[in-house]
Amino acid sequence: MILRLHEREAEVLEQYVLDLARDSIARFSERYSFTLKEPVVVELYPDHDDFAVRTSGLPGIGLLGVTFGHLVAMDSPSGRAEGEFHWGTTLWHEMAHVFTLEATAHLVPRWFSEGVSVYEEWSTGPLPGRHLPIAFLEAMAEDRLLPVAELDRGFIRPSYPAQIVVSYMQAGLVCEYIASRWGQEGLRGMLELFAEGAETSAAISGALGIDAEAFDDGFGDYLEQELGQVVANLEAWRNAQGDAHRYADAGDWEQALAAAERAIALYPDFVDEGSAYLIKAKAHEEAGDTDSAARTLADYRSRGGHDPTALKALAKWLHEAGDTDAAVDALEDLLLVAPLRQDVHAELGDRLLEAGRAEQALHEYRMFAALDPHDKANVHYRLARAHQALGETAEARRELLYALEIAPHYRDAQQMLLEIVR
Repeated sequence: MILRLHEREAEVLEQYVLDLARDSIARFSERYSFTLKEPVVVELYPDHDDFAVRTSGLPGIGLLGVTFGHLVAMDSPSGRAEGEFHWGTTLWHEMAHVFTLEATAHLVPRWFSEGVSVYEEWSTGPLPGRHLPIAFLEAMAEDRLLPVAELDRGFIRPSYPAQIVVSYMQAGLVCEYIASRWGQEGLRGMLELFAEGAETSAAISGALGIDAEAFDDGFGDYLEQELGQVVANLEAWRNAQGDAHRYADAGDWEQALAAAERAIALYPDFVDEGSAYLIKAKAHEEAGDTDSAARTLADYRSRGGHDPTALKALAKWLHEAGDTDAAVDALEDLLLVAPLRQDVHAELGDRLLEAGRAEQALHEYRMFAALDPHDKANVHYRLARAHQALGETAEARRELLYALEIAPHYRDAQQMLLEIVR
């Protein structure tokens, strides 16, 4: 791999990006029986317009990431407002494109490459769960989905404003359906036929043993089974969502809680912006029931919810409840949304140290230091604690002297240095 990061972000982002990209390469190499022929180049741009010019020659495009064979370019976490996108999922999606493009010498249809990437996001990526925007459910209700043999048209020549997004989701669900009925072998078989130049209908027939029309019928049945009830409840869900937000805005948390619970029951997988889980958790918090608030946010997180404020609150409540390992997991998820936040690295380091994982804590404290926090004495003290936990007394003493050079009356650092000297 060749990794290109901006110099002001490289020290913090490097290890997280490398770990995720390497994990994706190992996973996709096995799942699609294909070994990359050259290193993957991964570029992250803190300025979105730099990324846009790099990929399309024009600023202002709305994309998050683009793949050109062995090259992946995407926004870095600072390229968008915090919480606006999950950089870990974006990287996972783009790495899947590397495999579908290279395994077929770029002969793969657009719908299948996007479908595999979306399916891999949902099934193997760092963000759990299937994430379907309301536009897809509306298109399903209005019978706007395309036959599989024509699905490329939804990406290339959309006939209504949301059709590209709808086509992404439909392609992901098509690949999910193939995997559920024919296994991973079905997806690999189609990829191999695309590499030989087959069109969609021929690839379906050759790899799955049915014609495209029969495939569409089976896929329709699969959608009805998976999403039919959610689509039927769409209007009721909208009403419950609206009620939950209105009551929350008015500060009527009892009514907001009831409406949020109705919305969640009607569409439990909706964890996008405005999710009823966040209102439900806030209602519990307002009532002083942080245990119920934490359980609500844990359910939200398990379905792929990744609002930074919510994950931070969840980590805090889990820690207060004595579940340090779960608090660590929540903070590690937060790094896949907001890895440039100083407080996240500091808190994660503290939780890791409590859990007896001093080496990992030391790494997080170093990332905290790399982000140039104002209270540098506190950073050196934290680094000293991690070194001491690792039995590295000389290093701990050095960090304490740095801390006391900055803040001579820092009592905790004084006490720890005395203990080391004794």
